[in-house]
Amino acid sequence: MLKFTLLSISFLTVFGSAAIAPALSEIAQAFPNIPSTQIKALLTAPAFAMLLLSPNIGRLSHRFGQKPLLLFGLGCYLLGGLGGAFTPDYYSLFACRVVLGMGIGILMPMASSLIAENYNGKERLQLMGWASSATNFFGIVGNLAVGFLALYSWRYGMIVYTSALLTVVLVIRNIPADPPRETGKRPQTKLPLQTYLWGLAMFVFMLGIYAVPVNLALFVVESGLGGPSESGMAMSCLSVAAILAGLLGSRARSVCGDYFVIIILSIMTAGYLLLLTTHSLIGLAAALLVIGLGSGSLLPYIIYCATSSVQGVTPINAMGVIATAASLGQFATPIILDSIAFMLGDTSTHFVFQIVATCCGGVIVLMLIRKLFSGSLARKCG
Repeated sequence: MLKFTLLSISFLTVFGSAAIAPALSEIAQAFPNIPSTQIKALLTAPAFAMLLLSPNIGRLSHRFGQKPLLLFGLGCYLLGGLGGAFTPDYYSLFACRVVLGMGIGILMPMASSLIAENYNGKERLQLMGWASSATNFFGIVGNLAVGFLALYSWRYGMIVYTSALLTVVLVIRNIPADPPRETGKRPQTKLPLQTYLWGLAMFVFMLGIYAVPVNLALFVVESGLGGPSESGMAMSCLSVAAILAGLLGSRARSVCGDYFVIIILSIMTAGYLLLLTTHSLIGLAAALLVIGLGSGSLLPYIIYCATSSVQGVTPINAMGVIATAASLGQFATPIILDSIAFMLGDTSTHFVFQIVATCCGGVIVLMLIRKLFSGSLARKCG
């Protein structure tokens, strides 16, 4: 039951935006005097809280213990999530979103940390792949459920947060209490350079993969392929492929060996090139399936390598770095990519995806050159 408990913690994090995104237009209608920019900020409010909390998750875990901290995070999750259904105005709704972000900022790194502490080698990589698959699967389910409930009221979409009640029971029953600590003894928190390099890799990865949800709706319109409904169906292809990749990731890693990252990046590059050349919904779906296969394979691998890079330091400190890098990458995606496109004189979404494809290709070339001169793609992380 421990594995199921850890997976249940992982899938909760996907509902950070799932209960808001499909109903954003209805929320805007409910608060007509609030500018659209502030309405959109409801999507990013949880990530702001995560950025502030994630870097300190290791210290909090040592001070209060893993199980109490998990339960506190679940409490924030329930309070912030369900509380949004009863808010009388925009500002109280925004505050609830921040509280929700505090909960996710605790749950996200702790879920991966507990996997790293309790499992090793291929089993750890496999479980992290399952966690990624569970997150993507419930992302699809959550968006469909909220989209249906929002037909009646955007407040009903908050019902998805009640799923945390089951996780509370599982955590109480299956997560062991922390072992006794020596009074006054502080945990070792110094992380090796390699951990921060994996954090940088996570940041760059997020820049590449978040270019899809940020730009896809406009891309579909620019390409004359449809509107919001077509964009929603296309996005589900990305999640479906990521689910499959998460389930098969450990096997693919064994087959590809040292060339795993190069092969995965090549797959993602091919997906972006297919996206740029497609003229049909079928081609769009195929492109996103290919991109999803790549992203769903690479994400758990980065987390696995980051948690495996620490020695003498609890994995949760490494996950604090990774969670912070992931949140920062989400924020920076539209800022960095749009700025580059603006400086180069073409702000179309087609050109943004061209930038991503070019950067992926450049990374592949650099890795092949390194492989050629060093005889090894990278030091093994586990």
